[in-house]
Amino acid sequence: MLTSKLKIIFAFAAVYLVWGSTYLAISFAIETIQPWSLTAIRFVLASLCMGLAALVAKESPLSKHEKRTSALSGIFLVLANGIVCVIERWVPSGITAVVIGAMPIWIMLVGWLGFGSGWPSARKLIGASIGLVGIAAIAVADTRGGMTGTFARWAPLVLCSSSLLWAIGTLLQRNVKSVRSGISFLFVQMASGAGAAILMSFIFESPLRFDWASVSEKSWLALGYLVVFGSLVGFTAYSWLSRNVEPHLVSTYALVNPVIAVALGWLFADEPLTMNFLIATVLVLVGLGILMSPLRKAEASRS
Repeated sequence: MLTSKLKIIFAFAAVYLVWGSTYLAISFAIETIQPWSLTAIRFVLASLCMGLAALVAKESPLSKHEKRTSALSGIFLVLANGIVCVIERWVPSGITAVVIGAMPIWIMLVGWLGFGSGWPSARKLIGASIGLVGIAAIAVADTRGGMTGTFARWAPLVLCSSSLLWAIGTLLQRNVKSVRSGISFLFVQMASGAGAAILMSFIFESPLRFDWASVSEKSWLALGYLVVFGSLVGFTAYSWLSRNVEPHLVSTYALVNPVIAVALGWLFADEPLTMNFLIATVLVLVGLGILMSPLRKAEASRS
């Protein structure tokens, strides 16, 4: 059995490294698979694996509160992921990762407005403001930064809706502090999210009429990576951390994921790195660093 400290280390490693690479995997998968269908398949397969694992582990049933929380949070989290898949049709994976990486800002704001987290400190507000300036700089970037098409101009703003949904889902699942049947909790999360993604695929796509034989081997392999590492490993680690570690610590993945995603996109997908984008990325990371830096004693005593 792993100690709690080792569990935390492995969970953070999964969220830091694996999720940083999923942005590139998504870009490869949606080359020949429709984005909402991709999201649906990913979480259907992952939920089936979790359901089987829960049966093998003979876990006790979830309480009504746990079922309700896991189902609702799963819908928010998976829909947020689906929006990312849609947007990556127009926006490079590195730019997507930087905008989504500002997640701690949205967790702070949503927590304050809807979850009783209290008024943010001046330090957090300064950090959030700097990060939002960085996002705004990306939103007005020219197409030389890798964004293509008229819609690409608005894509970073649409990504903010993904961040908002993810923040709500993250804060919702913290309402369940201790889950005895953790695998079952994840199964319900993924299954409910998969159901929402299936609905979106039928609304915006035509999965039954789609030519699945035209899907490339590259896209199938990317989908497999997203199921195994993105969902079963990364999503599981994030869900566990969200319930067992303080939110500001969990959200530190936002500082690591964009760096990994930008580097992988540049190395393996020839995504351009303009000076404007690099400056905007630095602004986002500096803002996040200020927002998530440890509290000073004086500041902690006031909170």
